[in-house]
Amino acid sequence: MSIRVVSIIMIRGAILFSLSFFSCSRNPEERAIEEQTLVDTEVDFLQPVARDSVLIDIHNDSYYDYIPKLDREQYLSNRLFIMGWSGLNVSVTDTTGKFIRQITRRGNGPGEIPVGNYASVWQSVDGGIYVLTSGNAFMLFVYDEEANFRYSLRLFQALPNFFRAPRTSFHFTEKDEDGKFYLTIAVGSTLHSEFTKAYYENTYTIGRFEISEYQQKIISAEAVMPYEVFPEVQESLNEDKIFWFDLYPMFQRIGNKTYLTFSFSDCVYVLNEDFQVEEKIKSKVLSQIKRNKKGSDFLMNTPKDYYDLVYYRNKNAYSNLYITNLQVLDDLVIVQFSKPSDQSDFLPKFPTKQQVNEDRMNYKAFVHRRDRYWLIYNLESGKEELIKLPSEFNTGIFLDQKTMLVEKTFDDMDGFYLMKYSLPEAIGQ
Repeated sequence: MSIRVVSIIMIRGAILFSLSFFSCSRNPEERAIEEQTLVDTEVDFLQPVARDSVLIDIHNDSYYDYIPKLDREQYLSNRLFIMGWSGLNVSVTDTTGKFIRQITRRGNGPGEIPVGNYASVWQSVDGGIYVLTSGNAFMLFVYDEEANFRYSLRLFQALPNFFRAPRTSFHFTEKDEDGKFYLTIAVGSTLHSEFTKAYYENTYTIGRFEISEYQQKIISAEAVMPYEVFPEVQESLNEDKIFWFDLYPMFQRIGNKTYLTFSFSDCVYVLNEDFQVEEKIKSKVLSQIKRNKKGSDFLMNTPKDYYDLVYYRNKNAYSNLYITNLQVLDDLVIVQFSKPSDQSDFLPKFPTKQQVNEDRMNYKAFVHRRDRYWLIYNLESGKEELIKLPSEFNTGIFLDQKTMLVEKTFDDMDGFYLMKYSLPEAIGQ
C-alpha cells in the first residue's frame, strides 16, 4: 500500500532533496494509525540546483515593492507588471527589470486609481491592459497597449454587497468577435464578518462578469459557488470552529475547466463550465499534514477588541496548513503551501495590534521563516513530488518542467528579488 513520492528540496545554497513516504489507507483502523504518521520532509540525499540569474532587484524602493502576480504567459511574452504604494502605481518592465512604461498612478484623474488598495493586471493578445483593483469598491480600469486610458467599470455596482479581496485569483477570457469577454474573480461579502457563521452560510466564492468591450459596460454578473457547498466549510460550520485565516479561493482556468482550492483545503476541486464540482484531486501529501483541529470559536459579532481578531488570525494562520498559490502546467497541478507551526512559537508573542506594530520587523521575519513547499501532482499518474523553498522565498511559478521563477522577500525592508532557477531533472516525470 505504499507509493514513492519524490521530494525535491531547495535550501539556501540552492540544493535539492528527495524522499518517500507511505500512502494513506482507506481502512478505518489503518486510517487512525495513519493520522499519527505525518509527512516526513527531512533530507534523504542532495543534488545541485543551478541559479540562472537575478532578473529584477527592487528592494527598499520608494515607488515599487511587489509583483501583483507571477504569470507564466506574461513572462514568456517578455513583460512583467510591478506595483507599489498599495497598488496605486502600476508599471510594466521586461523580464530583466528594464522599465518600459508607467500605466497609472494614484489620483482622481481619468485612468488614475483613487482608492488605496492592491491591484492585479492582465494584458490581452491585442495589447489591451486591464487593471483590477480590490476592496469594497473594486473597479476595472482599461488601457490600450500604449497605456492610454480607455474606460473604467464599477464592478461593485453589478454585484452589490460583494468585494474583491487583495491579491486573489482572477481570469480574463479573450474577446470574441462581438467584443465580449468574461472576467472571473474571487469575491466575498460585505454584509457579514469573516469570523461569523453567517459569512460562510450566505457568501459566494466566485463572481463572473460578462463585459462588452465595444459598449464599455457590464452586460451581466453573477455570484457562484457558495462556501457552504465545500466539505471543509461544512465541517467548520458543524463544529462551530474556524480552522483558517485566509478564506479566499485560488483558481486557474484552463480551457473549459477551473482548478480551485482554498488556503485550508487538502484537495483541488475541478469545476466544469457551469462551476459545478466535476472532480476532486485528493493529495496524499496535503491530507497527511498535521492540522490544528481545535480551531477558533466563531465570534458571533465582528470583534470590537482588536486583540481578539489578531489573536485568532495568528492562531489559525500559523497552526494550520496554509496554501498560498495554485498553478496548472500541462498535466501537472502545482500547489504551494506552508506547513503548520507550533503555537508556542508564535503565541502569545504577537497577539495584539500594539505588539505587532512595535515589533513589526520581527513579526514579518517570523512569517517569512515558515517552511514553504511546492507540491507537484501529476494528473495522469497520480505521482506527487515536493520542493522546499528557503524561508526568504515568498512565492514562485514554473515556466516549464525544469525552470522556475522565485520571488525573494526580505525581513528588514520592503521589496524583492525575482530570481530564475533550473532543476537538474524535470518535475512530473
